[in-house]
Amino acid sequence: MFIGSTVYCKGMRKIMRTYKLGAIFLLSGHCLSDPINMESINSMHLDAEPTFSVDGKEVYINCHNREGRSGSDICVSYFDGSEWSEPSVVHEVSSDEYSDFEPLLSPDGSQLFIMSDRPGGKGSMDLWVSSRTENGWGSPVNLEGPFNTPYMDHCIYFSGDNWEIAYWTSTRPGGYGANDIWTSEKIDGVWQEAVNMGPNINSEFDEHHSLPSKDGNSLYITAALPGGYGGEDIYVSYLEPNGIWSDLVNLGPEVNTETADRCPAFSPDYSLFYFDSERSGGKGEKDIWYVPYDSIRNIR
Repeated sequence: MFIGSTVYCKGMRKIMRTYKLGAIFLLSGHCLSDPINMESINSMHLDAEPTFSVDGKEVYINCHNREGRSGSDICVSYFDGSEWSEPSVVHEVSSDEYSDFEPLLSPDGSQLFIMSDRPGGKGSMDLWVSSRTENGWGSPVNLEGPFNTPYMDHCIYFSGDNWEIAYWTSTRPGGYGANDIWTSEKIDGVWQEAVNMGPNINSEFDEHHSLPSKDGNSLYITAALPGGYGGEDIYVSYLEPNGIWSDLVNLGPEVNTETADRCPAFSPDYSLFYFDSERSGGKGEKDIWYVPYDSIRNIR
């Protein structure tokens, strides 16, 4: 818990927190920039869930009602060195009849993971993957391994030099709540049985979108927990020396508001921390925003 006040220092917010540790009180403070709206990407509708190419020249997002279409699609925007292009629908992975969400681009740019309720899956929502071809993207195929079940499976992320650790969200049995975070490790080329990440991460409420840091020692998670700032907030958990993930820590007003703040992502160089939010001051119902990663990386 903290008791906080906000002062201003040269156009930046300074968050002062008093932490109570037993009978010990510690005072800390730091300055940070207000979140910046990704104006060239956002529209008057819903825009969310960015994922960037390693070279920073492409960003894929979840977009709504673009190009005269209705519903949820995957869009792409290209960076020309000075600005981002108007996002366009990636038709190869976007269905006219069904909903497609949560893009994730592989580091080599050869695969695009999505969540979709299209037919041919195992459950109500499944994880799918498309491979890049000379002519664009191939048709998505249902992701093999421990990822999909007859329930809802979505929000996949990977960690490790070879993407050998996966984190995703599932409503499968064996969890603590409706949406829980699960993990699997690839050993000798084979994905192992899915493991629930336990009560430090999961609860009777919803946890989803589990973004790992570059070193894999932090997980940034969207959760709808009591005591937060809004309906959904972004939290962080740290991997302790004993191999146990810490309890979730709210990222605070640096990122979270009284509205829904969700779906974290990093810029290719890990200098910026992106998320989507329904806060005021944006262009649409939900926009993509970002802050310097340094402003939140040491919150505990």
